Formats: sequence, structure tokens, C-alpha cells
Amino acid sequence: GDQIRIGEEDYTVTGFFQRPDYLYMLENEDDSYKNITTFFLAYMSEEDFAELEETNCQYLVRYNGNDDTDFRRAANEKYHMHSYTAAEENQRIVMVRSQAEMFLIMSWMLLCIMPLVAVALICIIISRKVKTEQKMIGTLSAMGYTRAQLARHYAGFAAIPGIIGGVLTSVVTAAVAQSYGELGLTDYEPMRISCSLSWYAAVLGIVIPTVMYVLAALFSVRRLLRQNTVLLLNGSGDEGRRKLRRVLAGRKLSFRIKFAVRSLIGSPARSFVVFLGVFLGSFIMLTGFSIYDSARHTADTVQTSAGEYEYQYVLGELLYENPYGGELLLAAPVEDEKGDTLTVMGTDNEQSLLNLTDKEGQKISTKDGYYITSLAAYLCRWENGDRVTLYNPQSLEQIHIRISGIVENDTAQIIYTSRANAAEMTGVDKNAGNMIISEEKLDIPENIVESESRKSDLEEQVDTIIDQTSYMIDTMVGLGIVICIASVYVAVNMLVSENRRNISMLKVLGYQDRKIGRIVLGSNHVFLPLGILLSIPVAYAFCGLFFRMFADMMGMLVSPYLELESCILAAVLTAGSYLASMYFVQRKTRKVDAAECLKEQRE
Repeated sequence: GDQIRIGEEDYTVTGFFQRPDYLYMLENEDDSYKNITTFFLAYMSEEDFAELEETNCQYLVRYNGNDDTDFRRAANEKYHMHSYTAAEENQRIVMVRSQAEMFLIMSWMLLCIMPLVAVALICIIISRKVKTEQKMIGTLSAMGYTRAQLARHYAGFAAIPGIIGGVLTSVVTAAVAQSYGELGLTDYEPMRISCSLSWYAAVLGIVIPTVMYVLAALFSVRRLLRQNTVLLLNGSGDEGRRKLRRVLAGRKLSFRIKFAVRSLIGSPARSFVVFLGVFLGSFIMLTGFSIYDSARHTADTVQTSAGEYEYQYVLGELLYENPYGGELLLAAPVEDEKGDTLTVMGTDNEQSLLNLTDKEGQKISTKDGYYITSLAAYLCRWENGDRVTLYNPQSLEQIHIRISGIVENDTAQIIYTSRANAAEMTGVDKNAGNMIISEEKLDIPENIVESESRKSDLEEQVDTIIDQTSYMIDTMVGLGIVICIASVYVAVNMLVSENRRNISMLKVLGYQDRKIGRIVLGSNHVFLPLGILLSIPVAYAFCGLFFRMFADMMGMLVSPYLELESCILAAVLTAGSYLASMYFVQRKTRKVDAAECLKEQRE
């Protein structure tokens, strides 16, 4: 019922439709992101379409079998095929599938990180909880209970959080699966999809954590039962680590340093969780910032890598003379042996606006042979000197060339050569051209311009991508903060619980609460700079791997980049999360009562 203006006429919307080759609404096939402001599809009656005075029309061909080679040859022989785009090369289709694969990889990454932290924390908590039960274990052992009975008893307790947590997680996941799945389709045309939690995923979500918790409990019980029953009854079944507690005993070091070292090596698992929380929190935040910085850096550097021109005009007809200005090129698509599309671009201008250079910055002359961009070299696995076979997408004739060098350009798959070589490859006159590049806007009749683009358009597309994906970066930052706070709080909280006697003794000796906090909690401060510094190269390498995996989907090879400001911001957020955890834990040291702890020691 809404009104929409097309040209000079207003039309009434009577319904909605979808086309599989336009699920991702790209205006031009070489665009990197959709145009949501001025480009859309509309079906209308033949009478209304005729009034638009458009000359384009489409035909649909249905045929049996999956070999389209004969059809393409016949169509090219009978008619002039202007261009051919396979479904595997149509970014309006491929983008949907590729982005789904990207979401799967990101989901698997989160699937590994979140349970890793949660399971590690809970396993350590279970192990510590079992150790606090050593008097009870010693009593039951003295009463005649066997090791197997005690192991089953505590394994049953450990299984409770795994089962309850797994069931609750499955219920919540099943409830939000549909809405969360639709969130990943916001870039595409509205599609009806059905998202649900598979039964085997729900089972694995219950079984795997439960098994890990049970194993942690069994390991702790087994280690305690190796001790003498009398030691267990006295609550000193873990005295086997007395050597660790006397580390640096003969060294002339401050009490604070000795206490810190003994705390770190006395419980490697707890120390590892603190380090893991700081590292993962910083890593996740840096990964989000690196994605943003890399996209922004690519938009800034493409101005030089793509050449010295600003405007690019692709013409719908061949020109043999150029009365419009700029530089006339011959550009045409070709296919490699896998069916992937590349662009052949021919120029005879030695001072071309393309400004072709190799990785060493040396100028390249197209008269010397065939040069491929670094993106084409990476995606096609070609190297300098390779002899490769290409195909004319219209006639499917074979073309054999030898690669003469690699041009530094990570934003397009192009083969640069002379115009004569390009004409021979595409079967047109050597003096013909169908593309004009220029430093300024040209006055070219609209009826012969098939597409017009600016080099600065990529920067605008990157801005759109960043705006659309900013929620993902914000989510990653929030996730990093949560992981850091949770892991550090739980691990350091256990440190306080294990040192209640030491804290009470320090209070008896006259130490202030603030100084006690620095002594007991300060041992973990070493993990803060260590985790942050280690996360920087790991996040950088991960982003490089991520961009390489999706270079084909994005149509460019984004180089990982990380601004100093991003590193500082991630470090500040990580440090803030760490200190927030320490603040909440330090409050517990003030609540430790010296008299009660000393009384417990006498008992």
C-alpha cells in the first residue's frame, strides 16, 4: 500500500518477492557492500515497464543436466554474449554463503574460548572444594569406606553442576536460537529460516562439561586418598607440598617476594586461570580493535595501491579513439581452470595512471608481459614464472600465458598487460578500449557508460561495513571484559580462601588491611603485563589468518593492522577489569577474623 517513486512516476507497492541471485543487494558485482539507499529491485507490469523506456530485458533458460558448457558455447555462437557470471562468482549469492561460513568460524572460536574458561574455573573450584573436605574424607576412610565408594560419592557431587548447567543452557539456547539466527541475516533480503538446537549439540553440551567436572573430582579424591588417614583427619593431607612452601627459604629476600613466589608455584592451575583470563580478555578486545583498524587502514592505503586515478568508467561499447580525455584501457573478464573470474586490463601508456609497481617498489612496464596482482597470486596460488591456462568466458577458448611478475595490489584480481595482448586474449581489435580512468570527472554520454566508480568509494563502503559490524566489535570488547573479571575474581578468591590463616596471622602481627591485600594479592600482578603483551602478537596473527581465510569472500586481502591507540585502550580496559576484580576480592581479606582463624589453627 505504500507509495514509491521510480523515475518521475509514483507506484503502489502490492507485494514482496525474492530472487536467489539478489539475496545480497549489490548494485554492481564488483561492489564490496550493499547499497541500501538508492538501489532495489521491483517487478511491474509490462505496460508500466514499457513506459520507463528501458531497453534491457532478461530471458530464463531451463535445461536438464549440470553441464552448462555447451549452452554457453551455443549462446555465444548464435548471439553476442556481453558478459558471463557463474553462480559461484556472483557476489550477490556467494556473499550469503561465505558470510554464513564466517559466522560458523566465529561461533566455533567462541565455542572454544567460553567453555575453556568456564570449565577450567569450575574444575579448579571442584578440586579446591574436594580438598576442603579432606577431614570428612579421612573420617569416612577410617570408618571403612573404600576408595571406589568415596570416588563415586564426590564424582556424583561434581556431576550436579554439569548436568544442571547443561540442561539450563540447552533450554536457553533453544529459546533464543531463532532470534539469534535471524540476527545474522540482517544484511540480506528477508528470508524465512528455521533455527533450532540440534539434539546432539544439546547432549554434548551436557556430557562434555559433566565428564570434565567428574574427572577433576576423581583426580582430587584420588590424590588425597594417597595420603595417610591421620593427616587427612588433621586437615593436613596436602602437606606433601611442603617443599614448595619452603622455596627461597634460605634466600635473603623480602617476605613479600617469598610469599608471592610460593603462591604462584604452589597452585599452578590457579595461576594459569588468572593468566588465561587476562590473556583471553585482552586477546578478544584486541581482535575486535584489529578488525576495525585493518579495515580503516585498507581504505586509507587503497588510494595508492589502486593507482593515481580517481574515476573509472566502464563503457558499454568499444572505443577506437578517446575524445573524452583520461586514459583508455581494454578490460575484459577471463576464467582460470577452477572457473574463478579475473580481469585482464591492457594499456600501452608507459606513464599509466595505474602506476604499477612490484613489491620492491620498482616500476613495471606492461609491454614486457603479463603481471598479476598480489591478490590474484594469493588466491590462485600463482608465482612469478608460472605458465597458466585461462579461458575466454564467452567462447571458452583456452589462453596460455606466462606470469612475468606480481603487482602490489591486494584489492583486485587483475592481469595487467599491453592492450595488444589483452585484445588477443579477448578476441577484439588491438586498438579498441572499453574503460577510461582519469584523475578528474569526465563528461561522457550516459548512454555508453555501463558503470562509474570512484576510488574513494571503497572508503565509503568500509565506513558502511564498520557501521554495520560495530555491534560485533562492541560485543567482543564486552566479552573480553566479562572473561577477564570472572576468571580473575574466581581464581583470586580461591587464593584468599586458601590463605585465611596467613591473613589472620598478618593481622595479629599488626599489618594493615591494605598492606595485607598487597602481600596476598600482589603475586598475581605479574600476569597482567605478561598477558597483555602476549595477546598483542597473537591477536595480530589471528586477524591475519582470519583475513586470509576470507580473502576470496571479501574480494580483497586485508593486511592485519593494529593502532597504538587500540593497544593502549585494550590494555587500559584489561587492567581496569583486573583491578575491579582485585577490588572486590580485597574486600574479603578485610572480613577475615584473626581470632577465628587462630582458633581453627589450635583446634
